[in-house]
Amino acid sequence: MRTRILGISGSPRTNGNTAALIEASLKSAKNQEALVEFIDLSELDIRECKHCNECYTTGKCDQTDDLNHVAKRMLLADGIIFGSPCHHATVATALKNLMDRTGRFLHLEGKAASGFVVGRRSGVDLSLASIQFFINVKEMIIPGSVYWPIGFALNPGDIRADTEAMAMASQVGTRVAQLASILVKNPVPWSHEPRPNGEKVRFGDEWK
Repeated sequence: MRTRILGISGSPRTNGNTAALIEASLKSAKNQEALVEFIDLSELDIRECKHCNECYTTGKCDQTDDLNHVAKRMLLADGIIFGSPCHHATVATALKNLMDRTGRFLHLEGKAASGFVVGRRSGVDLSLASIQFFINVKEMIIPGSVYWPIGFALNPGDIRADTEAMAMASQVGTRVAQLASILVKNPVPWSHEPRPNGEKVRFGDEWK
């Protein structure tokens, strides 16, 4: 059975440095016989979360933009690779909106995942942490890599001169595909646990 690996670029630039890293990852994943798909959020309409809480009961976002389409692709994927440029020490708006909104209703537990960040200088670690916190709270699994999945660039195309980042992108694509294949054949126990969309238990309620 071939696994499905989805790459999501949160950069506002089409075919920019972030996309180059993800495409390198997907190429490696494809070499592992995975089916790959690339979503460029710069081409889509992903608005901010309205915090209306409708998704808690319906299992989908109430807004009529492209979010629910992307959510369906994420749900179908066995592994997801996120990418973003560093914008003021956090991820770009489109990816932040995607995380804010899917984080409220989309069940991704037990999938393989990783992320990349491209920056000019400082802030990349904090941006990467935002992606990894999202992966963690969605109960996905990061395969790890021999170095942080970050790259340094300014103008479109500069990332290709960061040979370490390009090599890391290839390695991460391979490892996400390999881990996804293992998890499909041997799913972790928590991927089968029921996950209601209703309100979460508030801190302290378990003591009442």
